Amino acid sequence: MPESSTNSKGMKQLIFLAGFLILSCGNLLAQEFVPTFEDTLEVYEGLFSKEVPLELTLKLDLKQLQRTRRDEDYQDADMTCHVNDSFELTHPVRVKTRGNFRRDNCTYPPFWLNIRHAGIEADSLNDVVKMKMVVRCRDSRQYDPYVLREYLVYKIFNIITPFSYRVRLVKLTYIDTGRKDQETEDWAFLIEPDELMEMRLNGRMIKSDHLSMRTVNPHVMNEVAIFQYMIGNSDYSVTGRHNLRIIAVENPDQPQGFLVVPYDFDYTGLVNAHYAVPGEGLPIESVRERYFLGPCRNEGDYEEIVDHFKDFYEPIIHYLEEFQYLEEDQREDMIEYIKDFYRQAGQDDFIRRRIESTCRSYD
Repeated sequence: MPESSTNSKGMKQLIFLAGFLILSCGNLLAQEFVPTFEDTLEVYEGLFSKEVPLELTLKLDLKQLQRTRRDEDYQDADMTCHVNDSFELTHPVRVKTRGNFRRDNCTYPPFWLNIRHAGIEADSLNDVVKMKMVVRCRDSRQYDPYVLREYLVYKIFNIITPFSYRVRLVKLTYIDTGRKDQETEDWAFLIEPDELMEMRLNGRMIKSDHLSMRTVNPHVMNEVAIFQYMIGNSDYSVTGRHNLRIIAVENPDQPQGFLVVPYDFDYTGLVNAHYAVPGEGLPIESVRERYFLGPCRNEGDYEEIVDHFKDFYEPIIHYLEEFQYLEEDQREDMIEYIKDFYRQAGQDDFIRRRIESTCRSYD
């Protein structure tokens, strides 16, 4: 057979093979990923036990939300959870702003995310009506790190105790229908709903505003008070449940009585928001200055808590060092602030100088 004929036949075979591969790939690409019921359950079940950020898109009229921020009515929105390149879930949700100060001072106040009729498939969320979402207050670079830093404060307390609110980091995209579907990407986080905490701890929330530090579990109160000092927080109170929740745990293997659980940490020295100021009447000029507001106890009671906190030094520092979503200088600032607490706590006169000198008597 002539060489030219052989080459021609080989070329035809190559062309046929290439066409077959193109058609096959095209058919594969055209096949849609059809999620199973188990796939949808996996997205939201264990929502607050996962470290990977949840990728969400909220499509809503942000302009209207900002204009009606003082209203108590919910506004309709569509929430899309992006699981991977081939799988996403969209749910009808409702949102409304929350927080008195933030409603007046934030371009984007934090809001309630109401999922009651969203059709989310997850057994653990069946009884959950709404969740808190924390977002950046203003569209300014100065506000860039605050959400991530506050998220990390929650994570630090999770390391110390299970009697804490769990959180889930969110990579959030807004689609603003009030501004021609303008898209904005930012960090946010969800806070564990009270219903989930009650179920996780086998407890129930106490709604009374008339309790005091004297009437809650003393060991847990001491732990919370030292934690608040560590992070530079003087913006809390048991009476009135200001930035604290009270939960009674019905488990004989757990601390008994009323347990305090702190939240809302943007006014702490560890977050270091430029707008945060110390509470009225406190003899400090900056939230970066630590000031102890816990109850007065025997010196040995607080020595026990401080010794217990030393067990968490390495896990806390490691978590901050490995958190990849915050700029290095911001991480280093948080690490140095935590290390400063441990340096103080390592001094022989720490309890006398830093704790007993400003503790509150409730006798």
